[in-house]
This record gives sequence, structure tokens and C-alpha cells, in this order.
Amino acid sequence: MENITLALAKKMGNYAEELVAKEYGAKPFSVAVCDKDGFLILFNKQDGAKLLTIKLTPNKAYTAVRMGVSTADFLARLQRENLNIAYFADDKFVGMPGGVPIYNKQQQIIGAVGIGGLKEDGEVAAKVAAMAADL
Repeated sequence: MENITLALAKKMGNYAEELVAKEYGAKPFSVAVCDKDGFLILFNKQDGAKLLTIKLTPNKAYTAVRMGVSTADFLARLQRENLNIAYFADDKFVGMPGGVPIYNKQQQIIGAVGIGGLKEDGEVAAKVAAMAADL
């Protein structure tokens, strides 16, 4: 697979819901999946999820795929190199944990997942991305 499909994005969204329900107390959250170019494939805001996740969650996925690293790693780079996020000249970039790239079997990035509204955004996103890589 060279790019994420809607079918896979839907499986990831469903898996994220099951995972949060089972391991994170069924707290309301948002999930976004984008393709390898950063275009949104799927977005789901659960009832009760914070309104700010409507914009932030897709931007987490976008940042992860465009930078080729998790948004937690991107944040660490910003801090380590004392960079202002505006340096990258992309107003959709987000320096918050919760975005993780998705790789195919050939270790090529095929998309990314973003999770928003949970204290454990980065952890959940990493588990969802790992699940997608196994399909």
C-alpha cells in the first residue's frame, strides 16, 4: 500500500474508539486520519469531546505526516533547537503530542493519525498507528 485508504482509516477510527473505551475510561475524544500528503481522509469528534479538537486533531495528523515524525518528537525538536513553530511557514503545524505517522511494510509513510482531547493523546495515537501498520 502506497497511500492510506478510506477503508483503513475507518478501521483505525473504530480501533481508536474501542481502545479508548477499553483502556482509557471511554473519555470523549477526536480522531483524524490523513493520507501521505496530509489530506484529511477521516475525522470523528465524539459527543462531549472538546471543541478545540475539531481543528487541532486533524492538524496533529497533518504535522506528523508532513514532518515524518510524531508530533511529540516534533515538539521535542522545537524545544531542543529553540525554534519557533513559525520557522516552518505552515500554519497547520502543531507542536503537541497526539500525531503519529503510519508506515507500510516497506517502511514508507502512507499517512498519519491524530488523537485529541485525551491526556494520553500521544500514547493512543502510537497504538492506533501500530495497529494500522500491521494490516
